[in-house]
Amino acid sequence: MDKTTAGFTLQAEPGTDIWKKPPSTNIWNAPISRTSSGLLTKFKSARVTFWADWTERYDQAGMLLVPKRVSSTSSPTPPEKWIKTGIEFYQGAPHLSTVACDRYADWSISALSRPVDPARGVTLEAVRESDENGRSIWVYQVVLDEKGEREVERIPLREICWVLADEDEDAGEGWVLDVSPLVARPAKGAREPLSVSFKEFGVEWLA
Repeated sequence: MDKTTAGFTLQAEPGTDIWKKPPSTNIWNAPISRTSSGLLTKFKSARVTFWADWTERYDQAGMLLVPKRVSSTSSPTPPEKWIKTGIEFYQGAPHLSTVACDRYADWSISALSRPVDPARGVTLEAVRESDENGRSIWVYQVVLDEKGEREVERIPLREICWVLADEDEDAGEGWVLDVSPLVARPAKGAREPLSVSFKEFGVEWLA
């Protein structure tokens, strides 16, 4: 497991985002760092715990998953496919948010089911799963006990099927996956960067 357990803070300047909407919007200027990479076939799970002082519409943080063809990993253009999940500030409140982009992006949000202690943050996990219908990546909110040690509830947020559809291409060597902590502040009129405190960011790869 490639895991960062020590806390760290990331910032995003105003006017930064990851978003793709027809006919011509294709924004890819959020700061990306601390990326963990591996073959898509080896991805098992990723977890992030974080919080921020959300003030501007569309303030967002969490984690970013980018599947790429090996042949295009050095391309400077925005990637063809990506997923981001975390918290997004919308209509005056933080919401659980997942955006999946295959050709264009779609966005799902839901209200937080319980208050969040800023000192502990919110925990999200993306997990490889399979059932009788095939493979997918499920996104969950993970609720921990008061000590932050034991999982007491796992709330399903989104199932994303297309991301694993091509992973067997070229015997699994045709696709890699980049997983990164995410922070962005789309509001161009904001006066300050968005600072996000990450308590945990970890990615687990199959042996």
